[in-house]
Amino acid sequence: MLKVYLVQMESVPGDKPRNFAKAKALVSEAKPEKGSLVLFPEMFDTGYTPQLFDKFKSANPHAPQASTASFLQELANEFNCSMAGGGVWRTGAIFTNHVGVFAPGQTTEVAGYNKNHLFFPEQGKLTAGNEINLFKINDFNVATTICYDLRFPELYSEARKKGAELFTVQAAWPTARKNHWETLLKARSIENQAYVAAVNCVTADGIFTGDSQIISPTGDVLVCAQSKKECVVFAELDVKMVQQYRKDFPIFTKT
Repeated sequence: MLKVYLVQMESVPGDKPRNFAKAKALVSEAKPEKGSLVLFPEMFDTGYTPQLFDKFKSANPHAPQASTASFLQELANEFNCSMAGGGVWRTGAIFTNHVGVFAPGQTTEVAGYNKNHLFFPEQGKLTAGNEINLFKINDFNVATTICYDLRFPELYSEARKKGAELFTVQAAWPTARKNHWETLLKARSIENQAYVAAVNCVTADGIFTGDSQIISPTGDVLVCAQSKKECVVFAELDVKMVQQYRKDFPIFTKT
C-alpha cells in the first residue's frame, strides 16, 4: 500500500523562500503518513513563469536547482516521506524542466525526470528530456511525467511497458483547458490500467484552478481537490489491485 499526497498550491513568481515556506506549511498541516509520496505542482519553487527562465538561469548559472534540492531533501528527512518536485534544473550545459524525487536519509535525489514534451513557451529556452525514468516505492513502480506530457499517450505506454503501475503528473494546467485535463488523466489511467496521481497549481486570478486528483486503474476518481483552493488531498493505493486488474482484464496480451 502507498499513500500519495497532492500539494495543490499557489507559487509566488520567482520567490523561492516564500514558496518553500508555503509548501512546508501545507505539508505540516497535512501530516503525511511515514513512507508516503508527496507531490508538488510543476515548478512549484518559482511558479510556472517561462518569461523568467532566462533570469533564473543567469542568477545561478551553475546550479539553479541547489536550493530546491536542499529544501526537498530536508523536507523528506523531516517528514519521513519521499518528496517529488522541481523546476529549472541544470545538468552540464543543459537546462531542463525537471522533477526530482528525494527520499529520507539520502543525500541526493533518488530519481529524476526531465520533461520530454516541452510546452510552447519553454521551447528554445529549455532542453527536452528523452528518457523515461521509473523509481520504486512501497512495491510500486512509478513513472514521473510533467504537464504537457499528458497529451502524448505513447510516453505513458512506453512507461507501462517498462513496468509502471503509477503515473505522477505534476502540472501547471490552465482552467481554459480543464476539460482536457480531466479527460486525458482518465484516458492515461484506463488505457494503461494504472493509477494516475496528478497535482496542479492554483492562482488567485483563476487562470489555474488546481483540480488535482488521483485516479484508479479503472478510471474512477478516488479523490479530487477543491477548485481554486490551496489544500492537500491524498489517497491510499494498492499495487495488488493494479496487478490483479491487469490479469483479470488482459488488454495487453496479444491474441
